[in-house]
Amino acid sequence: QPLSCPGRALILRAMKSIIASALLVFSLPSSSHAAKVTPTQKVITMMSEMKAKGEKMMEEEQKVYAAYAEWADDRSKELAFDIQDAGAKIEELTAFISKADSDVAQLGKEIEALDAEIDKLSAEKQEATDIRASEHAEYLKVSKDLGESVDALARAVQVVSAQNYDRPQAEALLQSMAKSVPGMPAVLGAFLQQAGAEQQDGAPAVAAYDSQSGGVLALLEGLHKKFKQELADVEEDESNQAHEFSLV
Repeated sequence: QPLSCPGRALILRAMKSIIASALLVFSLPSSSHAAKVTPTQKVITMMSEMKAKGEKMMEEEQKVYAAYAEWADDRSKELAFDIQDAGAKIEELTAFISKADSDVAQLGKEIEALDAEIDKLSAEKQEATDIRASEHAEYLKVSKDLGESVDALARAVQVVSAQNYDRPQAEALLQSMAKSVPGMPAVLGAFLQQAGAEQQDGAPAVAAYDSQSGGVLALLEGLHKKFKQELADVEEDESNQAHEFSLV
């Protein structure tokens, strides 16, 4: 395996050191004790030691380099996977954002439509409420008047049935009661209208009607029945209108 730049530099430094040491050894004077080990042998020994040291250092450097190269390769693969995952995540988020923007726009349109519908329904509700309030107020007035008229007719029937009243006497009685009895003015008006309509049938019938209390009583009872039915109709209409309004 080729040596790295630091390894070659280390070997060159070691060789320079060996050569310098060899020159130093050759330049020293020989002695009797040194004659046992020649300068050449010293140089060889030193070079062998330096070689072994250099090889050890080179081996350690190669191990470090191999470990670093393996780490760098692993890290490069990890980063590549991270970049790939990040790219996929970016695409996913971009698609999600696009869909969210589209959903927001669609929901915005739907909200606008719902707001318009709510405003329309609120206006219709308010209109129906106003109409219902007016109808109920009219019902209270009409039902009160009809109720008072029904009660007044019941009293008139009771009085006429207890005594023998002809038409002029019954009319005078109703006029008198209209001054103090609630609902009696309406009864008096209906009585006069009904009596006037019956007079158009002919003079003989009118004469008989005027002189008989039974005819007056029958007229009052007929009016009592008529007013009660009108009151029942008004109350039924009010109930139906209240039910219809509750469904709005």
